[in-house]
Amino acid sequence: MKWAPPLSTKSRHAEYKLVNMRFLGGEVSPLSLVGNMPQKIKALLIIAQDRHQPLLDAVESCGIEVLAVRNCSEARRMFEAQPLVQVVVTDAVLNDGDWRRVLAMVAQGRRKIEVVVCSRLCDAKLWLDVVEEGGYDVLVEPFEHDEVRRIVEAAAARNYIGSPALAIN
Repeated sequence: MKWAPPLSTKSRHAEYKLVNMRFLGGEVSPLSLVGNMPQKIKALLIIAQDRHQPLLDAVESCGIEVLAVRNCSEARRMFEAQPLVQVVVTDAVLNDGDWRRVLAMVAQGRRKIEVVVCSRLCDAKLWLDVVEEGGYDVLVEPFEHDEVRRIVEAAAARNYIGSPALAIN
């Protein structure tokens, strides 16, 4: 086996950008970058009963296992039961809280779980707030199955990548 010097941080960053460009261009699935990720993604869906069906259909059509709850209280009980979810998909506004409360609950846990926020409106300020406060992304109604799959799979893969260096090794 031939010895090769370790990649510098700059080289790793350049290769990570290349991986991301290939993924964004549709050449590489985020799941193919991660060897130790479970075959099936499990997501916790937090959305009011009267609004959950379109999103539930979109997520399940992507082959993602869904645990559905209606509000923050039910979500807290679910987190206490320690389900192994990789992604939380929550409505921006719930009857007993909002996406910030969901982020706080996730942050209290021992595992890193990405949070995707759903909105009825395309709102750049909401997207910026979500990303700045630690959320992963925002899904806007009507939910397009390909967009739901792309965002949820990428969020789940991000948990297993851990750092840019691991994504390219």
